[in-house]
Amino acid sequence: MGVQFDKSEVNDKSSVNSKQANTCTWKELALHNTEDDCWVAVDGKVYDVSEWLNKHPGGKDIILMSSGRDVTNLFQSYHPLTDKPSQVLKKYYKCDISNTEFPRYVSKSPFYDTLRNRLKTYFAKNNLDPQSSWKIYTRIFATYAILFATFYLTHFTNFFNSTFLSIIFAIIFGCAEALFGMHILHDSCHAAVSHSPMLWRWMGSTFDYLIGGSYFSWIHQHVLGHHIYTNVRNADPDLGEGEVDFRRVSPYQRREWYHRWQHIYAPLLYCLLSVKYRVQDLDVFTKRLNGQIRVGPAPLFYFVSYFVGKTTFLFWRLCIPMLFSSQSIAKIIGLFIVTEIVHGYYLTINFQVSHVASGLEFMATPPPPAANSEINEDWAILQVKTTQDYAHGDPITAYLTGGLNYQVVHHLFPSISQTYYPAIAPIVVETCKEYGIPYMVLPNFISAVWSHISYLRDMGLPSAPVLSVPVTPTRQTRPVKHNKEA
Repeated sequence: MGVQFDKSEVNDKSSVNSKQANTCTWKELALHNTEDDCWVAVDGKVYDVSEWLNKHPGGKDIILMSSGRDVTNLFQSYHPLTDKPSQVLKKYYKCDISNTEFPRYVSKSPFYDTLRNRLKTYFAKNNLDPQSSWKIYTRIFATYAILFATFYLTHFTNFFNSTFLSIIFAIIFGCAEALFGMHILHDSCHAAVSHSPMLWRWMGSTFDYLIGGSYFSWIHQHVLGHHIYTNVRNADPDLGEGEVDFRRVSPYQRREWYHRWQHIYAPLLYCLLSVKYRVQDLDVFTKRLNGQIRVGPAPLFYFVSYFVGKTTFLFWRLCIPMLFSSQSIAKIIGLFIVTEIVHGYYLTINFQVSHVASGLEFMATPPPPAANSEINEDWAILQVKTTQDYAHGDPITAYLTGGLNYQVVHHLFPSISQTYYPAIAPIVVETCKEYGIPYMVLPNFISAVWSHISYLRDMGLPSAPVLSVPVTPTRQTRPVKHNKEA
């Protein structure tokens, strides 16, 4: 279950906890999550940014979705090349925060500041806009074009009346759907294309209408959850939240007898992701939860996009072919299933190889509502240690993965356009070497997939480590690195 708390436990919404002068708890902070009453916490201080919402250059959507919570690491990683936001924020100071909902990264290193300054110099020296380039717009156009073209080829061409060719086109169409998620959705979620909040909103919401998912839900899972708490059990939504799971990917999960064969059966089930995320996102609008991540009130735009988007998706994917193509209903449904199987595989494998693999680190935190958990590591350094790259210098892999073959770079600088990753990756690699931080880069995608499969195999072995999740809120959680079995 996600985080739930009784609002009656909290005093008046406008109050500040009187136990300590000028402080509030995370539960009090959580109540301030509307456009008229918008608070955020950064580095232990709470700010009332209600007046700043409509002035924010990045638009009000992302602040509203982040409101009522600690956004320290989001604030750092989405303003990496300027110190101006920190100066602006000081004007809106409200109080200090006395505890936290999710773990704090208590270790601080000059690593990220050094890296930020080097990237500032790179973009200034080359007169480049970190969020915009002609290449990214070319990729966006290509991704939309491929999606519609492969839909047409799957259902409205009849080369030699060949079912085999229709299946081939359906497979390519499934890849196109996944590319849509890794380019259109992903870049929009991270504000990594242009400086227009309106473009992010509308482009991201085409994911609702054309793919049948939810842009609003993905921001909560991916941006507000996974990117802050990467590989942290009970905080990262991508690691699951139950003690029993069909996979064991963290040493803090209990090992079941069937995990012995998870490296065989789990990849076979990855095709179900496209079904899972289209159904699971309903919790965001009904239970207002995404895993452990709380969800604030959904603006009308996203509420409409979600429900109308589901209908539109089914209409264009199934009804249009049934009404206007010469294919039988059975064939249309069969091709739909093929497309979605490929879509699920493509997305899942690309996501898993970056974080669930041999040699990466995993942590755990007490499950909510425990507070004041700490991770004795620097957030930026941990992004490197929980992530791996592959196929550096390969432009084809970069397009086919939406730049996620440079996942370390992406996690450190999510709002920088993916088209710059190949150029700035050497800067990140060199800085990691200077600070003694291991940076994992595999030669190609196949080796990354094998690393993931090997990790699943090792974690299912009877000899695999089983660690206890910390139960004391104030205990510092130490990262655990998984090493391959000899």
